[in-house]
Amino acid sequence: MSGSASESMNPIPFLSRGRAIAAVVVLLSVVPGLATAQRLSIGETEDLVRMRHYEGLPGDQADRIGPDGCARLVELLGDPVEAQSHAEILLAIGHCGPEGGLEAITAWADQPREGEIDRATFRAWQTLPFALAKLAEHDPRAVARLTARLENDDAPQWTFRHHRGERLTKLRKRAAAEGLSQTDAPEADDALRRAAERTAEPELRAHFERTRARRSARLEGRPEIGG
Repeated sequence: MSGSASESMNPIPFLSRGRAIAAVVVLLSVVPGLATAQRLSIGETEDLVRMRHYEGLPGDQADRIGPDGCARLVELLGDPVEAQSHAEILLAIGHCGPEGGLEAITAWADQPREGEIDRATFRAWQTLPFALAKLAEHDPRAVARLTARLENDDAPQWTFRHHRGERLTKLRKRAAAEGLSQTDAPEADDALRRAAERTAEPELRAHFERTRARRSARLEGRPEIGG
């Protein structure tokens, strides 16, 4: 029985340890999805964005959206039937960066809206700057779009419950600043600095300064400042 004990414990008894490792490496290289997570199909992408995510769209799943699913998202964002899912669709576009993604987001944002909007549209409006922040990793032009939202002093013509006029303008500016703080582009720091310098609102100025400080801390690898 010499050697039988060691052979019984070896899952690949006829291969040396080195050959066994090599076999596993070859297997991973020829079978897609074993070494890395498989890309989401169009159907899986649709399911992902149509599902209600109470803690936000899962970034690890959104990062797995394949090219076909990514292109499909652009179509979904332009479809009024999918309005209940537009917030998730915006974020997913930011994650996967499809061709025409910025144009699709811009078209959605620039749609004329008046009167009282519904909850789904308001959620999507709140989500938009964070979608742009993610998209900036794929398309640097998204930073300019965020900067434009930060510097826009015009109040939206629509309302949502108690949100209206100047209150909406401040919400837009605060969210745009948060989005810029999540990007690595040098222009983002310049935009936050200018915003802090030009605003007459102490609360907004403090917010812009905090988001700028958090951005610097993140890029320098320091603990981020709260608030």
